[in-house]
Amino acid sequence: MTKEIYCWIVFVVYSLIVIAMGLYSWLSKRRDDQDHSNVEFWMAGRSIPGWALGISIASGWLMLGWISFGMSQIYLYGATGLWLLPIPWFILCIMIIILVPFYRKVSAVSLPQAIGRRFGPGARYLTAILSFLVFLCWTGAELVIVKSLAAPLLGLKGDYAIIAPLLFCIPIIIYTVLGGFRAIIRTDLIQFFIMAIFMLILGFWAYNQASFAAPEGIFDAVKDFTPPWTEGKNALNFNFLGWIFPIVLLIGYIPGWLVEQDLTLRIQAAPTIKQARTGATIGFVLITIFIIIIPSFVTFMAMVVFKDSSAIGSDCTGIISAFIAQMPGWLSVIMFLGLISCQMSTVDTFSNVTAMPLAYDLIEPLMLKKKKTSVALVSRSVTALAIILAFIYAYCADTLGDVYYISSGVLSAAIAVPAIAIFWKRANTPGVIVSSIIGTISTIGMYLWEYKVLQASNPENAHYYTDVLPSWLAGAYGYLYIGAGVIAAVLSLIIISILTKKPSEEQLSAVSTDPVDGVETIKEISS
Repeated sequence: MTKEIYCWIVFVVYSLIVIAMGLYSWLSKRRDDQDHSNVEFWMAGRSIPGWALGISIASGWLMLGWISFGMSQIYLYGATGLWLLPIPWFILCIMIIILVPFYRKVSAVSLPQAIGRRFGPGARYLTAILSFLVFLCWTGAELVIVKSLAAPLLGLKGDYAIIAPLLFCIPIIIYTVLGGFRAIIRTDLIQFFIMAIFMLILGFWAYNQASFAAPEGIFDAVKDFTPPWTEGKNALNFNFLGWIFPIVLLIGYIPGWLVEQDLTLRIQAAPTIKQARTGATIGFVLITIFIIIIPSFVTFMAMVVFKDSSAIGSDCTGIISAFIAQMPGWLSVIMFLGLISCQMSTVDTFSNVTAMPLAYDLIEPLMLKKKKTSVALVSRSVTALAIILAFIYAYCADTLGDVYYISSGVLSAAIAVPAIAIFWKRANTPGVIVSSIIGTISTIGMYLWEYKVLQASNPENAHYYTDVLPSWLAGAYGYLYIGAGVIAAVLSLIIISILTKKPSEEQLSAVSTDPVDGVETIKEISS
């Protein structure tokens, strides 16, 4: 049998396994369909142990779309590219461990619900819509990676490559619709084990290939590499773009990632603060090893093996697929299994948090007002719809850059700023709504100026604009929109909140400020 046939067999068997896990989750918790709160579907009744949550956090973050994008930036910028994803991710994981009690203080199932309790239904609906759009983009982008990485291993080429993400969506729809968040956690456990093997094989293979390509020494070969977007041998230079570059990235990325709905759900799903912190700590260790260190290491090996960037694609996101293409057939089949695990784990995580604001924060509150208390069907239907919409996105898109650029900026400026404002007593409803709108407009507007206006006016100098920008800002060109959106949102929140009426005591007490433990609080939240 050919390699492609083996990959098809692996895909079918693996799909049946995860579908069976979803069916088991549904059968074991079928009685919860009559639970008016419907929290079982979204949070598994706050009963997930810390060790499982830690593995699930790492599994959900093993997203080959984001990782491939981050690897491409390291290849293009050298060590300076580590500021784009690996270093912020490392800082973020430490902050999550420290901030676990603060996550638990907000007694709400969803982030838009928490914002709505403090600032009213208008703020809840606005952030729900924006959250839906952000995570829909992320889910679709991960399916784009399926199209580029999995399709060739299945023998699907050209126009037929889109069949790969379509096939991936079928088992994901089945097990997430049946089992909800509990099925996602359970499948994450087996998926992470397979993904860890995938990353270890990738790391060892990349090192061996680099050893053959540079018998005189890998370190010297990396040091002599000239990253395509730098001037000279800057592969080991952490500061090629100057000091403002990392500051802009940290301001723009960290707030949004801190309040990601998939992360907050997992911290809230633990039965106690202690269990939640255990999960955050385990997640930190696993993410550091498998999502930060190994992919970064593989990228530096790619600088030795693929000195000509044409081998890894025009946008340099094809490093993983280029290494897999070198492997013998039997090993590439194993890597295909790891690829399935990575992408199913990521897509089910993001489709869950794509559907949640649409169902839980927009549709279900309306149903409850009309005394239609059976909302399980809505939750499941919207989850399926989210995956279908993400597939449509993957069908239309071929690149990753724009979606990660814009959505990450909007997440920080328009969602994270209102979420953090919950803890500021002077923040009020007008300030939050205006800041969310201004943050969105500023992020998109600045992005269009950087990537469309400046690049169109001077395509030969598409990375540095010292002739347009002050020298201290020029190094951060292409990422200024991220920091600008957050700064604009924060300033508008402060100004509008101070100039308008103070929030009432009722609004200030609408969100719990005591750490939440136990399922009873969940029932109160949903009532």
